[in-house]
Amino acid sequence: MVWGVVAAAVSAVAGVASAVAAFMGGSSQPSAAPTSSVVAPAPASADGSAAPATSATAKPAPAPAAGVAVRWTGKVVLGMEGIDLTQVPPTKGSSDTLSFLRPSARRTGSSGMEIKGPSALWTEAGEPTAQGCRNLLLTQSHDQVDVVAGDRVCVVDESSPIGLLKVTKTHYSQGSYGELDAELTIWDLHLKR
Repeated sequence: MVWGVVAAAVSAVAGVASAVAAFMGGSSQPSAAPTSSVVAPAPASADGSAAPATSATAKPAPAPAAGVAVRWTGKVVLGMEGIDLTQVPPTKGSSDTLSFLRPSARRTGSSGMEIKGPSALWTEAGEPTAQGCRNLLLTQSHDQVDVVAGDRVCVVDESSPIGLLKVTKTHYSQGSYGELDAELTIWDLHLKR
């Protein structure tokens, strides 16, 4: 009888711990806080032009999405020279040295814009996740994707981590081959690892 009471007490404690963990949105296992920091670029200059992709100020990192930490998030201007997703913050390629990176953007047709490099348009209603983008890139990746303001595009390049571009504005006539403004999130998740 004593063992029955002890077993019931242990079971009740475990049940309470599981309920508290479920209510708190976590598991009964301890989780490590993300070690990456999230930064956003400095505000636009007084003349209204956008800040370069490498300008950034630190912000506290949000909770990781579905167990994958956010490596970097911020606003970028994407042009033909592209950006390096492996750098924190991401850096632009150089058209002077013909060092073009992927993802990149360029105009297409008489008024359209496209993202070049391995990419996949997110068409689901919910918010994109790191694992969702990874699955989409593994199954529906293209070398270029036509985009308009409001589109969400999963992007990656060879050894880079997976990123998500939320297109906020397109500029067909800006830069050498057009540009687009986007909010970029890069996760600590790779396509082939």
